[in-house]
Amino acid sequence: MGVIKTNSLCFGFSEKTIFSNASINVVPGCITGLLGPNGSGKTTFFDIVCGLKKPSEGQLVNSFVSQLYLSQTIMTPPVLRMFDIFKMTTLLCSSNRISQEQALNKLAVWSPEIVERYKEIWTKKSSVCSYGEKRWFFTLSLLAIDADLVILDEPTAGVDPEFRHYIWKCLRGAANEGAAILVSSHNIEEVASNCDNFYMISEQQFKPFSSGKEFMSRYDASTLDEAFIRAAAAPGFTAPSVQKY
Repeated sequence: MGVIKTNSLCFGFSEKTIFSNASINVVPGCITGLLGPNGSGKTTFFDIVCGLKKPSEGQLVNSFVSQLYLSQTIMTPPVLRMFDIFKMTTLLCSSNRISQEQALNKLAVWSPEIVERYKEIWTKKSSVCSYGEKRWFFTLSLLAIDADLVILDEPTAGVDPEFRHYIWKCLRGAANEGAAILVSSHNIEEVASNCDNFYMISEQQFKPFSSGKEFMSRYDASTLDEAFIRAAAAPGFTAPSVQKY
């Protein structure tokens, strides 16, 4: 069984420490959320998990056999149709050929309401698709590949409420089939409502929570946003510098 587990993870740049003795666990069959303000290290941690960056100290165990990572920014060639992009993506990400039928079969189980819209987007040119349409099309297509671990960096950014709802339904469906889903977001309500557990990056560590209620209680807050702000303001966090011109 695959797992991500860190022990005393440390990482930083010359001018800033990102993680110090940080620990986190990600297991199959669960959606694990990762919260944190800009510059706190969410994307950096994903890069470490994927081997794009190396920790300076500590240990990271990633025993998942197959993994997928969808970054924050999606750019697609405007002249291609979305089914061309689907074929390119699945060829690069899977050793097995993935068909539209396989993707639709998954969606029909997880969220049957989205099947017809997915088929509609399938034939559209990338140039006429909104960013939100591209985002959820990519996300749902990657879930059809059957990876053990799926890492999604703010998957609902730029997506309207309707399709944000369907993305979370499909993530739940994939988790119920045994996949480990690791998701970052700035939206604490979204994470608290949809994730089995989540971590807040605070004081250069991963602070674990099992519910939004526990999160608010820990920071003596009356709302989730207030708890987020208090966690982000805890000692050890330095906001990213802004370059002035």
